[in-house]
Amino acid sequence: MKRVTVVRPSGEVTAKSPRVRRTLIEALARNLADRFDADARVLGTRVVLDGEHPDAHREFGVAGAAVGFEVKPRVNAVLRAVRRVLKRFPDRVRVDVRVRHEGFSGARLHRSVRKMAEGMGLEPRKRAPRLVVEVRSDTALVAGPEREGPRGLPRGTQGSALCTLSGGFDSPVAAWTMAKRGMSITCLHFFVHEGELEGAEENLTVLRRWIPDVELVVDETHREFLEAAEGALEGRLRRYLCVVCKMRMMERACGWAERLGTDCVVTGDSLGQVASQSVWNLGLEDSVADVPVFRPLIGMNKEEILEIGRRIGLEEKSGDGCPFVPKAPVVKPRRSEAERAYKLALEAFRRG
Repeated sequence: MKRVTVVRPSGEVTAKSPRVRRTLIEALARNLADRFDADARVLGTRVVLDGEHPDAHREFGVAGAAVGFEVKPRVNAVLRAVRRVLKRFPDRVRVDVRVRHEGFSGARLHRSVRKMAEGMGLEPRKRAPRLVVEVRSDTALVAGPEREGPRGLPRGTQGSALCTLSGGFDSPVAAWTMAKRGMSITCLHFFVHEGELEGAEENLTVLRRWIPDVELVVDETHREFLEAAEGALEGRLRRYLCVVCKMRMMERACGWAERLGTDCVVTGDSLGQVASQSVWNLGLEDSVADVPVFRPLIGMNKEEILEIGRRIGLEEKSGDGCPFVPKAPVVKPRRSEAERAYKLALEAFRRG
């Protein structure tokens, strides 16, 4: 018996046309091979990794992954492997048998596996951890229990994104969501204070459980810009400080995206969550963008975002907040005032 990890691609991948499906599954196999430094083969709609890799289920494009055995396509060998794998199941099992071998009866093998499971005190159920049994003309796979994956599309198949990353909850969820849609991710943090940077680095640690190659770039100039803007904006224009901050972040993010060669910018904005995320302020922020900007959380409320964050391993933490937020930030700005405030802030920053 050879120890292997059997990966089942997401339904979104396997539902594609044959040519696209093959391309996506091969990309998934490459991602898994690189991630675990192991040989990966495509067998039909499965990816088989040499060795045991219990974290293979964390890869995007994966519906489920299970460690197990590769054996010769003979009844006795398959059933011996099934018995060994069934010992890992606590009380229930979902039997998933696929046969692509003329010498096997799929129905008979399925009955034999169910009978073995029942004899070992396991209850066959549709809603239970999956036992994977696949018999092909040249090999057979037996693995389980399968661990559920994030699904989505394989990383890198839909381009690359530069994701703004703070110490909060929303931006890492946005980065994770776009990685699930098949994008390669680089993160960008705008430095304001050490506590926020530490929070961003903690978020990056969690993201690396799912996106092992994600890197963090830090824009060191943002605090200096905000200090200059705070000194330059007076009266009514002081209410525009949050909008000016976000306009600067967007302009800088687009510059970083071009420098790093990414295809778009991604932010964690959620409509109406804070003043700078009103529909009117978001429009102003986008006015300085010259690369595509995506906001995957735009229609989610806070509880929906927190639910995803907890599921991927993020922890809620109380930070100091931004020290530059004005007492009454503008929600529905006037474009002429916003543009004037931004111009004054930039001039003050360049002078300083």
